[in-house]
Amino acid sequence: MSTGAHGNRPTRNQQREAARAKAKELREQQNKSDKRRKLFIQGGVAVAVIAVAALFISTLATSAPKEGPRPANMASDGIVLSGANMAGVLSEAGSPGADPVATIPMPGSSTVSIEVYQDYICPACKAFDEANAEQLQTLVEAGAATLEIHPIGMLANQSAGTKYSLRSTAAAACVANYSPDTFWKVNQALFANQPQEGTPGLNDDEITALIDAQKPKNQSKIDKCIKDKTFMPWASQATDYALAGPMAEAAKQTGAAGVGTPTIFVNGKAYTGSIVDPKEFLAFITQVAGESASTTPATPAAG
Repeated sequence: MSTGAHGNRPTRNQQREAARAKAKELREQQNKSDKRRKLFIQGGVAVAVIAVAALFISTLATSAPKEGPRPANMASDGIVLSGANMAGVLSEAGSPGADPVATIPMPGSSTVSIEVYQDYICPACKAFDEANAEQLQTLVEAGAATLEIHPIGMLANQSAGTKYSLRSTAAAACVANYSPDTFWKVNQALFANQPQEGTPGLNDDEITALIDAQKPKNQSKIDKCIKDKTFMPWASQATDYALAGPMAEAAKQTGAAGVGTPTIFVNGKAYTGSIVDPKEFLAFITQVAGESASTTPATPAAG
């Protein structure tokens, strides 16, 4: 082992392997549990809160995915939507297989940062979106919040072998890469046309047609990106990182036995309330925004 200015700092490959090992560990812990997955009733609507590891595709835990290109405008493995028309914030793609770079809000900003980790076949994610999409869009377009969406393929084994979760995540990345300002419309269309768990889901041609209907820019490039499965390796890697990193942190914050989708952060604080009660979610946003404002140091007066 060489030494030098970086000392014993783990290499990128070692960090990546550590993330996969953590994913495998969480999966094994869940498999040893005697608890069965349960349906939780939130706001009178039954939504499936997915126990992570039992549903995680075995290939994510047992094999190292081939490194592939990263999508542009998803430096954090998520796309940040901001301002009028839910525009995508631009960022460089980074090197193939590179680690994600967390989005860091501007110090002293009054804009609330909302992050959502979601799976396009997850019924609870759709329930959250249906209850809160209009409210989220209003906050973002008013400049009161940014919305960072992290599509992941946690439930890739819940689509009769077609890996719909990973394919839809990779397709969404194609949109982020070539037409970031259309991402929100595509996101909504994917939830509106969500297949049931256990079914094959949409095939690639159907996903492409659904995206094309949203009139994205660079449509032919998006179509080719989906056909070539350009971002499938990235989708697997992003799922690994989400599970072992931010989603594990949310479980740690809340004391949950496992992690699941949707996982929601507001200014870095995990949300544990009803996912189908927009008033409760807005109250949480307001509370966290107030707490953040009270802890922000005052700016010294000029002169």
